[in-house]
Amino acid sequence: MGKKVVTLLLAVVFGGVLSLPALAGPTSAERLKHADKNKDGTVDAKERHQEKVWEHKQGSKVNTWWENRADTDNDGKVDSNELSVWRTLEKERIDLNNDGVISAKEKRLCWRHARSRVNTDLEAKYDTNSDGWLEPSEAQELLKDRYTIIKSQGQAKVDSLLEEEYDANNDGLIDSGELEELKQDLGL
Repeated sequence: MGKKVVTLLLAVVFGGVLSLPALAGPTSAERLKHADKNKDGTVDAKERHQEKVWEHKQGSKVNTWWENRADTDNDGKVDSNELSVWRTLEKERIDLNNDGVISAKEKRLCWRHARSRVNTDLEAKYDTNSDGWLEPSEAQELLKDRYTIIKSQGQAKVDSLLEEEYDANNDGLIDSGELEELKQDLGL
């Protein structure tokens, strides 16, 4: 693989991971209900055409968190190349035990395997080479410092996508009750 492909693969790792159920989309019954604009219980040719146009527009937009990660050129769409790279990345670098399911731990540990785009002021402080990316070692330093803060103060505000993976109750804080997974992932 060329450097660009590897860089692209590594760029989409952070913050979370695609799960197969998220790809499932609406059922055929939901599609029919949505397509039946005049609510007469049938979908005529005009409604079918309108639905196809709507689905195409929706399918080309970035609608979910994983699509946001996969959209590496930030154009608001996940093109076929980005989707292909994301799927490869998911298979080779995220699903570490190759069981086809991304566990919470595998999702959390993505920072160990690849660099991630700097998105917040906190992350920028740890981007020691100022290249706009957190290398695994830089991410580890950020997490170690957050661990120290939580140990001494009882909690820390979630200020990065990396930290969100450790906020089990999604309250915007990592507290001492959520600290054990962070400790294990850091090998402390």
